[in-house]
Amino acid sequence: MASRLVRLPGLIGRRVGTTQRSYASQSNTADPRFPEETFGKIWRNAALLVLVGATWYQVDKALARSHGGHPITQWLKDNMTKEDEWQRINEKHLEQAVSAAEDKLLFQEAQRAPIFRMRYPESFEQASPHAISVGSQADVSDVNVKF
Repeated sequence: MASRLVRLPGLIGRRVGTTQRSYASQSNTADPRFPEETFGKIWRNAALLVLVGATWYQVDKALARSHGGHPITQWLKDNMTKEDEWQRINEKHLEQAVSAAEDKLLFQEAQRAPIFRMRYPESFEQASPHAISVGSQADVSDVNVKF
């Protein structure tokens, strides 16, 4: 009910029956002819594509029969690396793989050098540096004693 009341002020100033309706053109320049209907460019292009495809297929078959193989196949065969070259590359790779495997085994089986720990490393510092006969003891001045 309230929505009707809101709309009433807009209807008060208008007269009923003077609404203008335009269903069709009333001008004198209206042309009764319709544009010509054709298949359009899409159908023409599709037909040309089918025609070119069929022609290419026939030409392709004739080329394959006349040259002993398709021209693209011949071009690939001429430009590919020869079989003996691939054989040489594979043999070289195999030798390198065997060498790498042997190196890996060598490093896997390797062991650290054993470390001999002294039981009493402070014995280096206990002896007197005097009264040592020549050649009876090694020079241990640069030895770093680890506890």
